[in-house]
Amino acid sequence: MKGTDYFADALGIKEHEVKDGYAKVSMQIQKTHTNALGFTHGGAIFSLADYAFALACNYGDNVAVAVEVDIKFLRPTVEGDCLTAEATRVSDGKTTGLYHVAVRKDDKLVAFFSGLAFKK
Repeated sequence: MKGTDYFADALGIKEHEVKDGYAKVSMQIQKTHTNALGFTHGGAIFSLADYAFALACNYGDNVAVAVEVDIKFLRPTVEGDCLTAEATRVSDGKTTGLYHVAVRKDDKLVAFFSGLAFKK
């Protein structure tokens, strides 16, 4: 990725593997990531998935921006949980790319994110 993503750094997101069309990142859920009900805030989960998406789209010299994204929250998580987001390119067109991101706690699917990227 080009430059530093200060927001991802502030959330404590760690990169594990990044290559063309693929990225795997994780985040340990802290109290600051939780909502008033004590569950992980949807915005924190979205940001984790979005960062994996961005890394997979912008590998090497690639430059892409999100055009449309969608997320489905499937189960709650709490402080202390470690979430992993794995982004995979599904389709690579001339000007757009479609990516799917699975967010998991251990082997359980927590959220599913789909993103369409416009390639510059």
